[in-house]
Amino acid sequence: MKVSMEQITEGQEEIRIRYRKMTPEIRRILKFLYQSSEIPGKNEEGQYRLFPEQIYYFERVDDKIFACTKEAEYQVDWTLKEAEEKLKIYGFFRCSKSFVVNVHCIVSVKSEIGNRMDVRLDNEEHLIISRRYVKEFREFLKGESENEQNGE
Repeated sequence: MKVSMEQITEGQEEIRIRYRKMTPEIRRILKFLYQSSEIPGKNEEGQYRLFPEQIYYFERVDDKIFACTKEAEYQVDWTLKEAEEKLKIYGFFRCSKSFVVNVHCIVSVKSEIGNRMDVRLDNEEHLIISRRYVKEFREFLKGESENEQNGE
């Protein structure tokens, strides 16, 4: 199977799959694409399908996990560990015991007392990167920067 990628500067991103015959391998790829990008969420207004690029961060409040978007908060049936693992490829990072942040929504980073960091998101909210995660956060950002420079 041949895999080709092309970086674009305009227009909508797309994934195109061309095949002669639907094989189990292609079915697994399709299942992965569809399942890994949708996150079921709910709030008082109903059930929703959320996508990683909509989510600013996940937050644990008591024993519930919420996905926070620009418009609203949605309860999800994931743990923070699941959000961290499943969405790492989309730029999500565990920044404290209670938060997993989408690094693509961060507009500024500021060092704080006690080896912590304050990050400001493009919706003007602030989150704290706890000292336990600061070193890993810097490495994660470095990796994200290198991936962007390499067109990944």
